Amino acid sequence: MICAFLAWFEHGVSINYVIKTGMKISLFFTVITIYRIWFDHFRWTDVLRNKEYVRKWLRLLFLGGSSAAVILLAYIVLQPFLDLSMIKSDLTNRLGITPVGFIFVGLYITFGNSFLEEYFFRGFIFFNLPRKTGYIYSPLLFAAYHIPMIILWFDLYQIVLCFIGLWLIGMIFQKVNEREGTIWSSWMIHVCADTMIIIIGLTLFF
Repeated sequence: MICAFLAWFEHGVSINYVIKTGMKISLFFTVITIYRIWFDHFRWTDVLRNKEYVRKWLRLLFLGGSSAAVILLAYIVLQPFLDLSMIKSDLTNRLGITPVGFIFVGLYITFGNSFLEEYFFRGFIFFNLPRKTGYIYSPLLFAAYHIPMIILWFDLYQIVLCFIGLWLIGMIFQKVNEREGTIWSSWMIHVCADTMIIIIGLTLFF
């Protein structure tokens, strides 16, 4: 329901990126707070333990670098089929993101929004569902949540490819988190992937 509301909020209300981001943060944490009140077995810090992942930073860095490389390769292959001017126009006109503002938005997306998504989709949803259900539901919701943000940028077949890619990424993120029961492993990979996306985005403005 929250993701459906955010999809409507993305295109049905004419407000800038900052307000939409504030709304998303509020909705995510409102849901978690309600869950804690009703069930009283989810603690905010449970998925923030950092016992093991520091020892595996080389492997995580490799996975993060690999994800960034896949994104770059996909961009190079698909670039002739993308309307980059339309993407830039959507960012500027619909979301109100200026070239300078994109730098700050990029920093937030890379470090803040990636943490928010990992906490909500992996730390909260995945770890509070039975394993098999979590592996189906969480990555599907993660992929569906992203589609409204990019639906104006691509053709239908490209949207389908994006959905499949996001679903697979969600599966991988859950797999690297599962053993330690924290979100730090997937967050480190997520940061690397988002860094490449923002670097590509900077080429639209500069």
